[in-house]
Amino acid sequence: MMEDFDEDFCQCPRCSGWGFIDCHCGGDLCVCDNYGERDCPLCYGEGEVSEATYIAYQERQSENARLWSEAMAKRDAEGEVK
Repeated sequence: MMEDFDEDFCQCPRCSGWGFIDCHCGGDLCVCDNYGERDCPLCYGEGEVSEATYIAYQERQSENARLWSEAMAKRDAEGEVK
């Protein structure tokens, strides 16, 4: 699928190149008139992003995963103390 994208761009990691993401305001009962989907906020519906944007997104995701892991480890450690 990567061959479908320009050389200077990468497949959008947020929407996997589809150009849209699920709208979580209500699914089939969507109240924002998107009817379950909306344009991807990272690639704005294009399906591809620059390499710099791709790398920055991956770094943010890694940092979020690290922080989440630390928070869960702290929660679990505090739970064992009680």
